[in-house]
Amino acid sequence: MAHSWSRKELAEISLIRSRSTFAHAFKSHVGVPPLEYLIQWRMSLARDALARGTLPISERTRATFYQSESALSTAFRRVVGSSAAQLRNKARRPSRSVANES
Repeated sequence: MAHSWSRKELAEISLIRSRSTFAHAFKSHVGVPPLEYLIQWRMSLARDALARGTLPISERTRATFYQSESALSTAFRRVVGSSAAQLRNKARRPSRSVANES
């Protein structure tokens, strides 16, 4: 997870010589290309950390293996569809029950 993986390295680890053959096989089994899967996994870790509110942004950056807060923020917005701050604020708001709304 912490390594900056390339398709070539992933293909070599899986003992498939061709990057394109590896990418095709991975996508057919998992449903998304290998590097997209890795991005989604990292964003899942970031969402979990935000929902728990346990880590400051600098720690989340390291925990999701991005090189900078800016890179994490850009990827997060692209993958999740909202900023990390928006998701964090939503998680912090107390949920309202239907009974309280009437």
